[in-house]
Amino acid sequence: MTLYQQRYSAVAITPLEKAAKLGHAGAAYQVGEILRRRYTFITEEAEEFYRQAAEGGEVYAMLRLAKQSKLCGTLRHCDYDRERWLERAIETALPQAKTGDTGAMMAVGAAYAAAGKPEKDFEWVERAAKTGDAFAQYWMAIMLGELGRGFYWTDKGRREDVLKWLRASAENGFPKAIWKLSVELKEDGRFQEANKWVDYMGKTDYFNALYNYGLILLDGPDGMFRYPEARPVEGLAVLIALHRQKGSSEVKLAIEDYKETLDNGIISEAEALSESLLVDTPILFYLPKFGI
Repeated sequence: MTLYQQRYSAVAITPLEKAAKLGHAGAAYQVGEILRRRYTFITEEAEEFYRQAAEGGEVYAMLRLAKQSKLCGTLRHCDYDRERWLERAIETALPQAKTGDTGAMMAVGAAYAAAGKPEKDFEWVERAAKTGDAFAQYWMAIMLGELGRGFYWTDKGRREDVLKWLRASAENGFPKAIWKLSVELKEDGRFQEANKWVDYMGKTDYFNALYNYGLILLDGPDGMFRYPEARPVEGLAVLIALHRQKGSSEVKLAIEDYKETLDNGIISEAEALSESLLVDTPILFYLPKFGI
């Protein structure tokens, strides 16, 4: 799963397939996801893994089989019993959700969303968020903000709740929330608060957070975040270390652009410092379990 979260699906699929053959429902679901994303639709092979996972109680596999869309691809037998799979997903997750299992709460929410019952979807995500689940808190912020869910008399009230849930998730250590909260605070002109969270970005293992952390340190007060002081050695070192770990062309271009503006002494210091940064740290993307 760490390999999968690093976007090394071609490598991750081998141990996941082994685990699936030993009867691990979660691994079977992930194999199905990798195959679906590889071919952009559900192949017959992916369907087999989804069915294994669903029979093993994996709710998200049931929801994949319940989905009616182009994701079915060219399968002749793509016309699954959608309603039955939706019912089964809810029947499987709901008892666990009622015991306080936040993962099950999120699964119930996803099932109700697939069933076209947005009010129940929202209710279960909110329950999980109030219980303290960091991802649920992050997702509440996304639902209220980007998706416009929930009723508010004013935009200000909505905005306050978006930031409330993002802050709760960030305080619980969820890296995607740390990055997004800093961006949202910056957009509101609350630079001092935003930069408090920028400092936390550099302590995460999240690709986007680390990449932008390096850029922000390099730009300093002249950048969009108006970071108090430029720290070019540390900023460039983070980017160099990140590129060493991920080989990203985006990061490489940024490094090359900044090197043109920095003197050789700073570049040399950054290169030396980079050797001690992100060593043996898997850089993750925090891909959602039930994504696109």
